[in-house]
Amino acid sequence: MSDHSRIGGSSEAVTRRSVLGGVAAVAGAAIAGTGALLASSRPAAAVDGDPAAFEAGDAPTVISNDGRIESVYLSPTVDVSWTDFSEGVERVTLSLAVGSDAGVDEVYRETFTADDPGETPGDVASVDGSDDEQSDAPPDFDAVDGGLTARFERADATARGDAVTSETLSAVDLSGGETATTTLDVVFRADVAGGGDEATVVRTTTVDLTVENPAGDAAAGGSVGVEAV
Repeated sequence: MSDHSRIGGSSEAVTRRSVLGGVAAVAGAAIAGTGALLASSRPAAAVDGDPAAFEAGDAPTVISNDGRIESVYLSPTVDVSWTDFSEGVERVTLSLAVGSDAGVDEVYRETFTADDPGETPGDVASVDGSDDEQSDAPPDFDAVDGGLTARFERADATARGDAVTSETLSAVDLSGGETATTTLDVVFRADVAGGGDEATVVRTTTVDLTVENPAGDAAAGGSVGVEAV
């Protein structure tokens, strides 16, 4: 099993806490404020390799004879709400980072502003009012209590940095019938600012990526015609 595979024990817990701290840090420094912020929804993650794909939370396994995980795709939808911003909100910055024991990579970072509330910058597929409002209209940044829902384009996390890559996730030395699992931390961060008020929230989840090298097998069949003269 490769060095990056997950092994139980107290040292793992220390390493995991360190990685989570690094993921939160790479998403930006903490901001203290008087506004209240609530962020919800879990990231959707998928591996789209040959021949398997999976969604986060399904104990995913990639079957591969060479022990490789080619890609890890993310396509998150993030709901953010704010309360008690007496002068409304000027900007909302959303970021998403992924990390393992190999390090941390930022996959998304986008900022929405009151100047153009319907803008879909960068990797953003759509932005509208919060799901609670059930509205396709742009978010109301002037609201004292408001929110938005941002849907991001599908992105391959292994192509966004140098830490979480196909090489660090794969286990090319697996023998037939063996498996290796890497725990990938996925961290959302939302920063909301307006009228001198600022608030930050961080939400995390994990995805276990398993690669399996199937044991060899063989079969034979057919028919033989015999004819005598």
